[in-house]
Amino acid sequence: MSSRAAVQFRRELNQLFENRTFWIRKAIADGTTRRPPVLTRKRITKAIEQLQALATKCLADDFAHQEWDRVVRKKKQWHVTRSKGWGRNEKKDHFNKWFTKYIPFKNCIYIFWAKRRCIYAGRTVNGKGRPQSHFIKFWFGSVTRIDIFSTSAASHVPKLECLAIHRFRPRENGMKASIPKWAKKCPVCVAHELIADELRRIFALRK
Repeated sequence: MSSRAAVQFRRELNQLFENRTFWIRKAIADGTTRRPPVLTRKRITKAIEQLQALATKCLADDFAHQEWDRVVRKKKQWHVTRSKGWGRNEKKDHFNKWFTKYIPFKNCIYIFWAKRRCIYAGRTVNGKGRPQSHFIKFWFGSVTRIDIFSTSAASHVPKLECLAIHRFRPRENGMKASIPKWAKKCPVCVAHELIADELRRIFALRK
């Protein structure tokens, strides 16, 4: 867990609580002379979004490790080197042979890296949507490694993809993966909704 993010989460939450309860503390004569903060729905919404982002930093690593250990059956890496072809077509052919030989499951997520920078995370479900389809993308030229995480259950794949996006924040992905109705839910997304619902109840404004 990111201790820095956890400390910041508590600080932001405490500040929001102090702003929301300013009037009652002043009424009890706590001695404060500062001007009362102006809380609007827009500001509360922004504060909730900031808290959700901090919660992601705190939870993503823990949830990812738990789910990886529980459902990932095999991890493999493919390194992009000159020995595997000069052009993208040659590299694609080499990767096809490697994937067929070393990846026994039809359900997996794949993560493209440019050294330590995560570029893209995607998924293969029942053999559809393999990583090599991205070799034509403009960003592939910077890729140095592809990680493959395989699982035997298709229902876990969208969740793992979403966790990878939360955890590694790939440059070319959106904020979250699409989760079909038949798939397992992403625990970080579930936590996001619970946090937002709880904070909206606690800091609700008068209508």
